[in-house]
Amino acid sequence: MEILGNENCWAVKQLLVVAKYLEIEATEGKFEKEHEIFGNWPVLKTKDAELIGLSSIMKYFCEQEEKDLLKGKCSCMYSWMDLAQKISNTLCFWVGVAEGKNSFVQPIIQQSKKDIALIFTNLNNYLLDKTFLIGESITLADIVIACALIPAFEKVLFPQFVKKFANVLRWFNTFIHQEKVVSVFGSIELCKAEFKPQRKKKQPKKQQQQPKKKQQPKKKQVRKVNPLDQLPKSSMELDEWKRQYSNTKTREEAIPWLWKNLDKEGYSLYISHYKYPEENEQAFVACNLASGFMQRLEPLRKYGFGSLCILGENNNHTIAGAWIFRGQGVPFEMSNCDDFEVHDFVKCDLDNAEDKEYFEDLLAADGKLKGQKYVDWKCFK
Repeated sequence: MEILGNENCWAVKQLLVVAKYLEIEATEGKFEKEHEIFGNWPVLKTKDAELIGLSSIMKYFCEQEEKDLLKGKCSCMYSWMDLAQKISNTLCFWVGVAEGKNSFVQPIIQQSKKDIALIFTNLNNYLLDKTFLIGESITLADIVIACALIPAFEKVLFPQFVKKFANVLRWFNTFIHQEKVVSVFGSIELCKAEFKPQRKKKQPKKQQQQPKKKQQPKKKQVRKVNPLDQLPKSSMELDEWKRQYSNTKTREEAIPWLWKNLDKEGYSLYISHYKYPEENEQAFVACNLASGFMQRLEPLRKYGFGSLCILGENNNHTIAGAWIFRGQGVPFEMSNCDDFEVHDFVKCDLDNAEDKEYFEDLLAADGKLKGQKYVDWKCFK
């Protein structure tokens, strides 16, 4: 039998490990486009037919084997297979960032860390008095869970993160050093440090010598009109909002005024997050970054408002902001600022209760911020 998949495909390697434990002869074949059925892979070529999908092939292997060496016919095995899929879904974006396949989006990475930490907490407690997940030897449960974790342990699960889950780490190390596993995956090197995305450096523009132009009589300069000034007159005055925010209690009066008077056609709301919080080991560094950001936004003052909160602890401080912009997008005056490149801006969905509540929390800057520790606050108005 041949197992077909993309080059260095972890799913193919997982199936090869299963085949070795079940004493089934299977080899890795060359994957061609015609083998891709319904957009799915891996593919198993047998004498009779072709099977597609990791779970289907796994079940097929277990059905072929009479001794049930991996307890693959145990009914609880389906629960472990579901958990393995959940782990893969939780970690795929984070691993994709480390592999250069996905763009770094701080909120998504933070959610991945939170979700996998919850899974690891439960798994760590479960493994407290166990060497393997089921019984006293490797079973299908160990293979599907460990193989789902291998890409993450290689790329993103750094020592400081996993040290809290000693039982999980012990079990994983036991698995990857099994002879049959090593024969397929080789020596697996664990991630040694937290992945940090590289900032894009601006390339200096090459100065080209241009031929001297003949002097021509000066033309009258026509003043360029900002597109935001040409928008239809709005029912909400931004300056009035700034007065309300400055002179009234934020939660009790200013925020209710905003929701009552907000012109959704004339203004848009955004939430921003700093992309590199791990660089801000001290709170004052993040505060200085926020202050410098505000100082360079002078051209935006007529068209925008912002409330920036400095959040975090333990050598990891981020900057989260609530923004009100004239128009239906991030204005040029913001996107043209050098600091814009180190912040992610996401449009706030006011129909989403969680988004709206978080926006209010950032405006209020009173410490209620999704469990993140509040440190300081800066306002652009």
